[in-house]
Amino acid sequence: MSAVPIVFAVDDSYRVPLLVALESLCVSQPAGARGLTVVVLHEGLAEGTRADIAAVAAGHDLDLVLRRAELPDLPYNTAFGGARANYLRLAIPAAVADAGRAVYLDADIVVRGDLRPLLDADLRGLPFGAVQDTVNPTLADGRALPGWPELGLDGDRAYFNSGVMVFDLAECRRDGLFERAFRAVAEHSRHLRLWDQDALNLAARDRWHRLPRRFNTIPLSALRRTPWIRLPPERLPTDEALAAEEADAVVMHYVSPSKPWRGLLPAGPAAQTYSLHLHAVTRRVAGTTRKGT
Repeated sequence: MSAVPIVFAVDDSYRVPLLVALESLCVSQPAGARGLTVVVLHEGLAEGTRADIAAVAAGHDLDLVLRRAELPDLPYNTAFGGARANYLRLAIPAAVADAGRAVYLDADIVVRGDLRPLLDADLRGLPFGAVQDTVNPTLADGRALPGWPELGLDGDRAYFNSGVMVFDLAECRRDGLFERAFRAVAEHSRHLRLWDQDALNLAARDRWHRLPRRFNTIPLSALRRTPWIRLPPERLPTDEALAAEEADAVVMHYVSPSKPWRGLLPAGPAAQTYSLHLHAVTRRVAGTTRKGT
């Protein structure tokens, strides 16, 4: 395994976005897939899903490991469209126990640039790095982790998006981060409106390194035209500012239910970028199927 494995966590419902994420990852790196190791955590995948993942990996000569992860028997809150697979990133320390650090990526992303600065990010002695959430920047300014006052938390505490994270696994173990995250699931499940992300924010105690937003950029120029993200006018950048930020994105993260692989993201550069990778991976998987017949 390479020094910094890139970890995804999915179930069968996220087969298509995972394929797109893998395709975009491989074609966006200066050296292609050479030197990359990807670990896909799951609790059981259908044979067809496994075959499609293998086809994309083989097409790029990507070092890929499918690894079954074990979650403890806890009351995982999956309301509001969540799934147990959301919590699989909490199994990262056990799943890549031989790695000093790991990068986690959600499957609903497209990699657009060189990930080496992310893989090598200086975490300044903190357990992990992440990007402050665009829609929920603080506990008091958003819908994340409802009940934070009841939990005795400061509303001004910065809140991160867990879709892109860089872990110093040794420091995470010393800090007890993942143990506290599982304890948050066990003791405060009803407060976890955004599932594992809320659990990790609760567990982190605000001890995390702030990464530049280009490593976890949401397509706000399109999402502002959907019913899912309604930001007050003072929180909305200009169209020009949004265009510049999205053009600079290394990782584009397609948050909200307006998923582009379902045709629900309004037209624009972000949707077009996703469509290009989706068509490429569809052709790749179809081509592999024809060769096997």
